[in-house]
Amino acid sequence: MRPKIILLALGLAGLFSIINTQASERSYEDRMLRKVIEAYEIQPFTPEINSFEPKEKLGQALFFDPIMGGPKNTACATCHLRHKGSVDGLPMAVGIGSSGVGEQRLETEDAFVIPRNVLPFFNRGAREFTAFFWDGRVQLGPNGELESPLGSLLPEGFDNLLAVAATFPPVEPDEMLGRSLRRGGNKSSTYHAELVSDQVDPDNFQERTLDVYNHLVIRLIGSVENSDSTQIEYRKLFTEAYPGVSDYNITHIGNALSAYISAAFELQPASWDRYIQGIDSALSLEQKQGAMIFYGKGRCAVCHAGTQFSDFQYHGLALPQLGVGKHGGYLDYGRAKATGLAGDRFQFRTPPLRNVTQTGPWGHNGIFDSIENAIMHHFNPIPLLYQAQQERPREAELAGRLLSYRSSTLAEMYPISPEDVGLLVKFLEALKSVPVMSDEQALPESVPSQMNQFILQ
Repeated sequence: MRPKIILLALGLAGLFSIINTQASERSYEDRMLRKVIEAYEIQPFTPEINSFEPKEKLGQALFFDPIMGGPKNTACATCHLRHKGSVDGLPMAVGIGSSGVGEQRLETEDAFVIPRNVLPFFNRGAREFTAFFWDGRVQLGPNGELESPLGSLLPEGFDNLLAVAATFPPVEPDEMLGRSLRRGGNKSSTYHAELVSDQVDPDNFQERTLDVYNHLVIRLIGSVENSDSTQIEYRKLFTEAYPGVSDYNITHIGNALSAYISAAFELQPASWDRYIQGIDSALSLEQKQGAMIFYGKGRCAVCHAGTQFSDFQYHGLALPQLGVGKHGGYLDYGRAKATGLAGDRFQFRTPPLRNVTQTGPWGHNGIFDSIENAIMHHFNPIPLLYQAQQERPREAELAGRLLSYRSSTLAEMYPISPEDVGLLVKFLEALKSVPVMSDEQALPESVPSQMNQFILQ
């Protein structure tokens, strides 16, 4: 037995010699990044296996069908385009009163601008997402409960947080719902039609929302005794998605949309994930250098942490509004409108960074036309604030307030050069990947209403 033991020992010694040789041959960047990966306990992203069952098929129809909007000219797919990185490519979204997609929607005089940038849909079904929207008004509570602007009135039966979030764009007047006759809905392209009862106060958000929920279900499926061809098709889709259920409500709509969005926008692993798994060649030298800045002196990973590159917390970047704000001209109070806390003013949720190079413009109001400008503003907000004041004197009145609410984390950043910024962008390109689901499967051939203007997007 002794010769075998000696041979085994020699074999193991040879194996360890190879491993040690490979480690010693690694570049300085690789050696440092391997230490970072170990210290931060960084894990690669692994997509879940999402099937395409009847619930996803129903969600697909709802996602692309303008019947979901009050004036029937806006769908989820209006602003979330696969060929534009799951956003619309505009600084701020365009809702009711318009037509087409992307830049086409700016050409209609009746169009209503939504004063925030469209958020991407990539990986939104992942469990790391504990808050939705720029202000986090839909979030997981401390004990995992689903929290929303409806408070205790939120209907029971939602599968997850994404399902709750998916039901709020259809109740926003300028986004999908449409307006009352006395608030600008005097044209068919801007009227909320039958989705809001005459007896309901359109300015009471909770009352209006619950009313819209009920009427949206009626619009989609009608009744067994009285249904048009669109409603017959939707009733079939609902029956297949929820066998044994006869009394449908908004939770069934939200759950179907969540199932589809989770499946259709789930990403494949990126180059960075392959690097984490030990493949040194998965990143270029510049990407490795950018990663060292990201996790090092740039302090980017303090907020852009975890598998999705977000802490899902709220930070102020001191961004000027450039005249258009959600809460009045030049004003967007951000997180504070969701919490009611003065200290949350001008704070916005940290955006995840997977596929971030594909989802411009950037910022809660789409103010950045390049990743480079967005990064530089994190380090020095003064140039953009100064420029905004020169073009719009009213901005000068708010610049001090914006700076006072700027995140203290940003003050701890080490100064970086334009070359460093370029390397950071190279690293962010290593977070790029394509969806697991192909366009052929993600895009429907038609929708039940036959209003198919968003199908090919």
